[in-house]
Amino acid sequence: MAYDENSIKTLDWREHIRMRPGMYIGKLGDGASPDDGIYVLLKEVVDNSIDEFVMGFGKKITIDVTPDGLCEVRDFGRGIPLGKLLDCAAKINTGAKYDSDAFKKSVGLNGVGIKAVNALSDFFEIQAYRDGETRSYQFCRGKEIPKGRKDGVTEEPNGTRTAFHADPDIFPAATQFRPEYIEKMCRYYSYLNKGLALHFNGRRYISKNGLLDLLAEAMSEEPLYPIIHLEGHDIEVAFTHGGQYGEEHYSFVNGQHTTQGGTHQAAFREAIVKTLRDFFKKNYEAGDIRSSLVAAISIKVKEPVFESQTKTKLGSNTISPEGETIRTFVGNFIARELDNYLHKNPETAKALEAKIKDS
Repeated sequence: MAYDENSIKTLDWREHIRMRPGMYIGKLGDGASPDDGIYVLLKEVVDNSIDEFVMGFGKKITIDVTPDGLCEVRDFGRGIPLGKLLDCAAKINTGAKYDSDAFKKSVGLNGVGIKAVNALSDFFEIQAYRDGETRSYQFCRGKEIPKGRKDGVTEEPNGTRTAFHADPDIFPAATQFRPEYIEKMCRYYSYLNKGLALHFNGRRYISKNGLLDLLAEAMSEEPLYPIIHLEGHDIEVAFTHGGQYGEEHYSFVNGQHTTQGGTHQAAFREAIVKTLRDFFKKNYEAGDIRSSLVAAISIKVKEPVFESQTKTKLGSNTISPEGETIRTFVGNFIARELDNYLHKNPETAKALEAKIKDS
């Protein structure tokens, strides 16, 4: 086969996303697994609404999914500026996330996610509400539907509404959303954003205790001692020991569930060993300290670097481009806050050390 100039092709952004969807949403799948692509599509839309809440705008997000797979997400943030609504939906690498003053610790940074949803849907609609005015556009497989734009006045509160239906030409024929996976997604969003109310098909999810609530739900048995819950600026940690073998970690960056961990999770695993050794003044084995550990850590990073578009593993080494390392940031926090906690709660410290000795 000849390899010449005719072998080199440049694809339109829609064509590239549709030809290589795995680059943008991981595996396709039929919805039977929580990491299938259709949940990534939904998450990409919800993440934009979460970013509005993190910036201080809108305390409610509604998510509705019909039996035939039509998803609709409505937030009550500022609403996308009407004049840029089309670009945000259909011009690759366009968004507000490049302005670090507008979205300092956002999940979506590349201006790609919502366009991937658009390109991989046989129906996509986006609508913005801004100060009594509204505008919407409709698309099919990333291409604007002629005469699909609508403008008008409205009494609706500010915010953005996005609706989409995953394209059956891309996804397996039997693809369908499993409500239990979306419910879990909503619970996790609520744990990571205290005070935010998410409504999925009419059911409300809200958390008062953050990661403490997450661990309490995740553990199938009683912890060996009360869950230790530590909060600071741009960091939250909760952990205890259970009766299982090995370690169990739930790690998050800017609200993104990093299922494969990353630099923040590694820093936490290292910090807890060092701090407990220093507190008990004994050189316990790291494996004995972390055996049966159940932990959750959430941090906020400015301009995070993930190892793929699906954002399942953090690659950043610093808390911000010009800031301290994540290792130092997490290590100092754990050293200070955990040491204080154990001094104030000697019964917990005693139970913790007993567990380490037992291991």
